[in-house]
Amino acid sequence: MKGRIASAHLLLTIAYNILKTGEPYHELGSNYLEEKQMNKELKMIEYLKKKGYTIDPSEQKTA
Repeated sequence: MKGRIASAHLLLTIAYNILKTGEPYHELGSNYLEEKQMNKELKMIEYLKKKGYTIDPSEQKTA
């Protein structure tokens, strides 16, 4: 039941935004969250560099 309510809420939100803005719906993509996280990390690195810190890139990912 909760799943149905959540799906209905999502559909209603999408329909409302389409009607409100007049723009067609477009999917954000499967890697949207990964790109968003990467942009957040890059902004933080730039912020730390402006503060005078030295950042060395690392290939390790944290949990």
